[in-house]
Amino acid sequence: MTLTITPRPQALGATVTGLDLSGGLTDETVAELHAAWLEHLVLFFPRIDLDLDQHIELGSKFGRLAATTTGDDDYRGQQTTGPNGEVLVLDASKPQGRANAWHTDVTFAEIPPKGSLLAMQICPAKGGDTLWSNQYAAYEALSPALKDMIDGLDAMHGRPGLTGLNPHPMVTVHPETGRKALFVNRGWTTSIVGMGQNESVGVLAALFNHAEKPEFNTRWTWTPGDAALWDNRCTMHYAVNDYEEAPRILHRVTIYDR
Repeated sequence: MTLTITPRPQALGATVTGLDLSGGLTDETVAELHAAWLEHLVLFFPRIDLDLDQHIELGSKFGRLAATTTGDDDYRGQQTTGPNGEVLVLDASKPQGRANAWHTDVTFAEIPPKGSLLAMQICPAKGGDTLWSNQYAAYEALSPALKDMIDGLDAMHGRPGLTGLNPHPMVTVHPETGRKALFVNRGWTTSIVGMGQNESVGVLAALFNHAEKPEFNTRWTWTPGDAALWDNRCTMHYAVNDYEEAPRILHRVTIYDR
């Protein structure tokens, strides 16, 4: 099997072609994909048409799978599929099937996931793109003064009554690359530990606006059968809600350390 990995011209992402899952995955292919994932943060697989078994097999090469969380703080109450319920069905016709904010998946969990693998099942004829943002680049572009202020601080993630609530460092060190990333997101980060409400709201608003800047982003226009694998430890993403009532259904596995 010969993979072609083509970096996208934006701040992150690469397309992968030539991946054939019909005969299983060799260790060499998995190693090549893993290296590309760490380098490019998001891998896009155009029209790969993963069936359920292939989706689970590919995701499991990167870690342990769950639909959303591995603990007791699962919040969606949403449809799942797969032999162990490890595949989340994201159906835009249901309120919880649309994410209308920049976010990083499941950061409300005590140990957030390392990644996600998303497979498009039905997509609108137009609209419904997804954007990803490079949080290495977002951190590196902060002023030295702001870096000094947030290094060592924790922020709370979660929505009480809906999810668990857990603190995480605002600046994380990626366990595999050693690079620093900004780790706050508009979807789940609610306050900064040790700050008053007004201070916390102001600092987080500035960081959210910074992290979401277009210069840190890439944008994917879906076609049926596409898949995307991203590193949850150094990216955020946003699903554009511009397709009205058109059907949009995806399958997602959430990837955790083994």
